[in-house]
Amino acid sequence: MGAQNNESRINLLSERIKQLGEKSTQILLFLSFAMVSVATLEAGGKESVSPALNEAFYYWKIALFPVLVSVLPLREFRWQCAGWYKFIQGLRFTLLWIALAIIARGLWSFVHT
Repeated sequence: MGAQNNESRINLLSERIKQLGEKSTQILLFLSFAMVSVATLEAGGKESVSPALNEAFYYWKIALFPVLVSVLPLREFRWQCAGWYKFIQGLRFTLLWIALAIIARGLWSFVHT
């Protein structure tokens, strides 16, 4: 009974880790488009680039770090270990919220360009 319960817990954690990884990938895609749009606006022939635009780009570059860490394949270090999977789930959750806060700060600057 205990082994089946542990296996069920591992499966649930594994699925949640997968979902958080997919969200990380989506955020990474958003950051790619956001940075391309800033680069396009900077290359658009404006004589002086807005400081707010530079600030948005800066925050989005910073947000890349927690997102990239959250897509690392960490499950392979301790395969099928419920404690490790719980740690990974918490780490990814925390990193994604940190990244979203940084992205939101960059969006604020971008909108106020």
